[in-house]
Amino acid sequence: MLTIYGRKNSSNVRKVLWLCEDLELQYDRHDYGRGFKSTQSPEYLALNPNAVVPTIVDDGFVLWESNSILRYLCSKHKREDLFPADLQKRALVDQWMDWTTGTLTPAIAPFFHWLFVGNEKYGAPEIQAEALVTASRVFGVLDSQIAKTGSYAAADTITAADFAMGIYVHRWFALDIKRPDLANVSAYYARLSERPAYQETIVKVGP
Repeated sequence: MLTIYGRKNSSNVRKVLWLCEDLELQYDRHDYGRGFKSTQSPEYLALNPNAVVPTIVDDGFVLWESNSILRYLCSKHKREDLFPADLQKRALVDQWMDWTTGTLTPAIAPFFHWLFVGNEKYGAPEIQAEALVTASRVFGVLDSQIAKTGSYAAADTITAADFAMGIYVHRWFALDIKRPDLANVSAYYARLSERPAYQETIVKVGP
């Protein structure tokens, strides 16, 4: 049995939950993280010394880091449509997953921490203005990529890369941001939103 440790409103946990629901996998989930059981507890640190969520235990196998979990579950369940066996196609999926972690996530973070969490550290007008410039450029990169593939981030069909970045695309539209008009990103978000599991684990949970 697959067990997921992490609160369901965590962005990184939501990636994993979306994939599990989309693949119709059976799992148990335990709330850990902000507002729930502490990730600093001895039992959690024994699983994940980084003290962050999510962590999974799959028939005794322990794994953390959300994108690694996505890759593992796709591979375990032989979903080569999501995480290809072909080296070059897989490399493109990995590329956009890494881009999500290193570029997209930091670009959207100042808006989330100010507009949703209320962290005053990010509330200064100059910080928000700079964040808008950065995020607009980053989402412009994604917009150009969607124009090339015609549908999704790494290919013309959905892949693990989309499961990695879907929460942040939702956040871009769910928060009160003066977004530039990026038609391809808007169409991409609409395409993701057609998936029932995306609605349940991403859209309906909040930004």
